[in-house]
Amino acid sequence: MKWSTVLQKVEQVVAACQAMAATPPGIVPLRVRSAWLVGDVLAGPRDDLDVVAVALAVDQDVAWGTQPQGAGQWLRAARLATAPVSVTWRPAHAVANHAVVRPLRCWDDADGADEAVLAAVRAGTAPALRSAAPTPQERAARLEADLATSLAALRRTSADVVEHRHSPGSPAKRADALADAAAGYLALLDARDARDARDAAGA
Repeated sequence: MKWSTVLQKVEQVVAACQAMAATPPGIVPLRVRSAWLVGDVLAGPRDDLDVVAVALAVDQDVAWGTQPQGAGQWLRAARLATAPVSVTWRPAHAVANHAVVRPLRCWDDADGADEAVLAAVRAGTAPALRSAAPTPQERAARLEADLATSLAALRRTSADVVEHRHSPGSPAKRADALADAAAGYLALLDARDARDARDAAGA
């Protein structure tokens, strides 16, 4: 995408979050509390991005690589399901982790769009607004917390598949949930192994 298109997609995400916040919970129950820009979109103008990476924070302990209940409906209603936007769902109390590194909040449900952040992204000065990198101890604690949440989700979805194996209807939705939970847990194990390897190499 051209940088001008990237900026349009950032604005689309912010506008979608604002519109969905005004949508009654009876229509779309999932509540997104904040939206964060992640990765290359924060590095400054460039024309080689395929997607705009964002993290959407909710009041749930979302396991890594999975979606909270109602996420598909939210994305369709927000018209982001087919947009060139890569969405990572995160718990509101812990948005950053090993992969969501120094994200920058562009919207929240209390104050709406952060115009200073959007202006900095347009100007290519967003790096100056990003938070400091976490300490190794903070990164390790976050990774262990994510692993615990992910393992619980893996056990829960696995038990659900077993319990409903012979139930009527299509098992695809439960199988997809199990696959997502398993893939997320394995990704976290890989991240921990990579960290341990780096630590061993530096010792």
